[in-house]
Amino acid sequence: MSDTQHPRPSSAETVQALVRNELSWEELRALMRSPKSETRFDETIAAWQSVVPWEEQILLPLGENLFIVAKEGKAIVKTMAGAELGPWNGNWKMRCRMIVRRTREDLLEIYPSKDMTIDPDLVEIREFLCPLSGTLLDTDCVPPGYPVEVDFTPDLPTFYREWLGREVPVAL
Repeated sequence: MSDTQHPRPSSAETVQALVRNELSWEELRALMRSPKSETRFDETIAAWQSVVPWEEQILLPLGENLFIVAKEGKAIVKTMAGAELGPWNGNWKMRCRMIVRRTREDLLEIYPSKDMTIDPDLVEIREFLCPLSGTLLDTDCVPPGYPVEVDFTPDLPTFYREWLGREVPVAL
């Protein structure tokens, strides 16, 4: 059917459906390919804010279950379940529960067969879990003994000032 027979939902409704994992693959693909509206960031923040169980203002989503939020005038990392993982520009992984898979038996729990797994003498898999809910937040595949590192730290001041054209709502 054509778009005239089925009017498109508003951008805010589409973003709400995206955050709630309610879009079909066809709808998601169309969304990824379409031009982004100037209000998309604010719509995304509002959509996430409507599903989190806490009140702090979301400054930037880092993932499906991880956010930078404003709390008491500062920016911190917080999980969907409400675990506070430290300053926004710190190593939030250090405050997570962690599963380290470093033996063949550990790796076979996630790989379908011993022929399809990795060599535990060369690498280990670290799973970083929310300390409250146990939800998987991130996974690293690194050499044994490698330091715990953060994949990236967003440049929050530049994003707000230069991309959004406004000041960051907290002191950094």
